[in-house]
Amino acid sequence: MKSKTHLLLMLLMPVIGLGCGQDRSGLDAAAEIPQRSTEVPANKLKGSERTEQTGTTDSDASSSTAQANLEPGDTAAATAPPVINFPQLDDTRPLDLIDMELGFPESLKQLEGRRVSLVGFMAPFDNLQSMRRCMIVPSYVGCTFCSPPSLTQVVYVTQGSNEAPERPYPFIEQASQVTGTLRLSLPGSVHEGQQQGFLYSIENAVVTAHTGPAPKRAAGHGGPVAGKSAHPQKATLVAPVETTVLIQEVADLLGRTPAHPIKIKAVSTKDFGDLVRNRLEATFPEASRVARTRAFALLGMLRQDADWIDILANQQLARRVAAADETGMRIHVLETVPDDHPYVRLELVGEIVDALMQQSLLRKQAVSGYANEQEPFEANDDTRRAHQALRQGIRSITIRRYARSRGISRATRSPIEFVPQTEVPVESPSFVLWQSVPSAVGPFFVESLIGATGPLSDTDRVLDRPPATTMEVFRPRWYQDRARWQPDPVPSNFADDLMETPPLHTDVLGVGGLIPWLSQWHFGYGPKSFAGGWAGDRWAVWQLSDGASALLLETRWQDEKAALRFREAIPENPLWRFAPHREGSTRAQLLRADSPEALDRLAAAVASEGLRDAPP
Repeated sequence: MKSKTHLLLMLLMPVIGLGCGQDRSGLDAAAEIPQRSTEVPANKLKGSERTEQTGTTDSDASSSTAQANLEPGDTAAATAPPVINFPQLDDTRPLDLIDMELGFPESLKQLEGRRVSLVGFMAPFDNLQSMRRCMIVPSYVGCTFCSPPSLTQVVYVTQGSNEAPERPYPFIEQASQVTGTLRLSLPGSVHEGQQQGFLYSIENAVVTAHTGPAPKRAAGHGGPVAGKSAHPQKATLVAPVETTVLIQEVADLLGRTPAHPIKIKAVSTKDFGDLVRNRLEATFPEASRVARTRAFALLGMLRQDADWIDILANQQLARRVAAADETGMRIHVLETVPDDHPYVRLELVGEIVDALMQQSLLRKQAVSGYANEQEPFEANDDTRRAHQALRQGIRSITIRRYARSRGISRATRSPIEFVPQTEVPVESPSFVLWQSVPSAVGPFFVESLIGATGPLSDTDRVLDRPPATTMEVFRPRWYQDRARWQPDPVPSNFADDLMETPPLHTDVLGVGGLIPWLSQWHFGYGPKSFAGGWAGDRWAVWQLSDGASALLLETRWQDEKAALRFREAIPENPLWRFAPHREGSTRAQLLRADSPEALDRLAAAVASEGLRDAPP
């Protein structure tokens, strides 16, 4: 946690995990993003092998009589400061995932610059020997396997002042009371906590052992941190429920009525795997799969020998226990898993959501007369993923609300009866991030439109007019008011006559593809900063007569400055180059090949066109 990039990436991928055994009421992601942590590093939070949870009561939160613990001679607070708590801090929400504009609750903005009091647990920022700079979190996370809290649940604390004489600041094992000046990372603010990447800071603080009611211990451990083995833990089974009752409960949460009855059927491992693969093959036609793999390999996001369907199927079969079919009338559940296990129940809730949305979509297609055609808004990969993010967001929020209403922890791991059908191959972190974007950003997009507690039936209007680009998912206000930006899509035939043969395939990366791709070289806010001025793009990939591969990525930007910034973001490499920039151009063309000779051929073809990087 050494720069603001930690904050910005955390808000790109909102996560579950406020500490052990607690489900966050705000944004969360359906997929973990290994390699690119979206949480406070676990090594900052290690201590004894225990986990505790602060439990601020309503009377604590509203109290204005709790006396601050002051050092001798400190007269900064003659009366007790107002008390803040972690649920209050968790109300901060990002408004835009590109500009990282934040929406702080008014109750906190009114306390900016004032002395406040907070009860929590200390975590070292530098080391345990000196706690002058430290963090305060709601749970004392000492278990190696526990998920660290999200950044809305971490407060940066500095004790004393730079002018004060040096003295020891010890680590306090039990719950601590912190009293000091609250600072928020508001636009334009410059203070140490903001520069270190935190949302909240308490400066010139006094930290003492908490003497009030003992904080509550967490109910149980949360999910494992990505990349760490989970320790055994028996899940509490959920109450049995009739299938028809469960379907109706989910339909009520969504505010919609099934167009057709939904049947749930237990199937073998083989049949389940076939269903997952068949759905993927329908999404990605055979003619495009080799080309996609070749393109992503040239972009450095996949192995050259990777199989597109195998990769995606393996990822799904490593975690899924249920899957709705293409009609939305049947849900297949692995026959090996118990239906009263909380993991299975929540997965089933998610598939019921998918089935209901699929039924609604098919009904609208039939009315519109394009039931047998590809959906207009899925004409390219970026719009397909934007729509996927919308559906994933609705699914995730419905699961969260159902889990909360039934007291089910979403941190529960899969049952021991579930044996993944295949080992997940190790792919590049950028491809894992690319694959996870819809499920990670979708809940943020949906909540931005309907609110944290708004009715899910309000998403019907969004499903009727889904976002056309992932840019709109990252920036919901651009979806709501498309006059805020000027899209400049690249035509699908932009490279048809460029080489001696047409490209194998062309498609769109979009912001949801450029950000993961740029994460190969830039961390945190960097990829979003470089991609934030996007207006359009399209890649084309060729297999040349000598067997070599070549790729052209044409990008278009809101202004020339954004185009130049994108060019600067790509490191030098002998196997790729940019077409020369023309003054005033809002375009940037990246040329990539797997041999110097193929790159020269592509560069010569682009140069012969003469207008590729010209102003539109």
